[in-house]
Amino acid sequence: MRSTPFLDPALSVASYYSDKERRASPRYRWNNWERGDQPFVILQWTLSGEGRFESARGVQPVPEEFAFVALVPGRSTYFYPPEGREPWVFSWLNFYGDLAYELFRAFETKFGPVIPLPRRSAAASALRRLFSLIAKSKGTSRWQVSLQAYTFILEWWRELMQPQGRSEDGLELAIRFCRERFREPLAVKEIAHEAGMSREHFSRIFVQRLGKTPAAFLRRLRLNEAATLLRDTRLPLGEIAMRSGFYSARHLMLTFRRERGVNPSLYRKRK
Repeated sequence: MRSTPFLDPALSVASYYSDKERRASPRYRWNNWERGDQPFVILQWTLSGEGRFESARGVQPVPEEFAFVALVPGRSTYFYPPEGREPWVFSWLNFYGDLAYELFRAFETKFGPVIPLPRRSAAASALRRLFSLIAKSKGTSRWQVSLQAYTFILEWWRELMQPQGRSEDGLELAIRFCRERFREPLAVKEIAHEAGMSREHFSRIFVQRLGKTPAAFLRRLRLNEAATLLRDTRLPLGEIAMRSGFYSARHLMLTFRRERGVNPSLYRKRK
């Protein structure tokens, strides 16, 4: 009868890490097949800007609120893109041991190497608590750190397995946010943050559900408000533009004519 080798259940997390590291040079590049023979896992979470992760799946962007999982040694590279225009700001830490390696290999197999990790998610909160525990190395046992590491991994897996439910909740928040604040100059990135998603993921889910882009949705809200003011008030066009979220009277006029097929002044006369 073969005996099963003992596997240490504690997840070994590196005591060295970096929180909010900032890189803005193409010289920042790591080739993961040149980092020794000891297996370990790198988790790197983008806080702002964007990096690149290259593997057998090709070159993938690692934008804000996404993380990559790199299995070392492995045929992968991560780097700051030569065409980058803003710094890549990220947090990272390493996991060691066979158990951690197998857990994250399952992640990589199931979800790919570049994975959403929204800043406002429960998984992100668990990761921040893990960073905090590692920072307080004195008085913190490896079991406490390991327990928090398990919490993060399980929470992340749970959220990734239920993306539709989370996205719908976040989308409702974003839609309400737009309806309440469309008169203000809103960027899609700001609305996505309200939904707890990356800009790219939010835009994709938004189009799937509403059949239009976030920018088009905002434009429709603003046009509806402008149409109401044109119909029910005698306010000048510049004032209506300001009250409905357009940059200027000219911006309102051009958008209104393009979308409604008529000039605002003629629309007002007809109504």
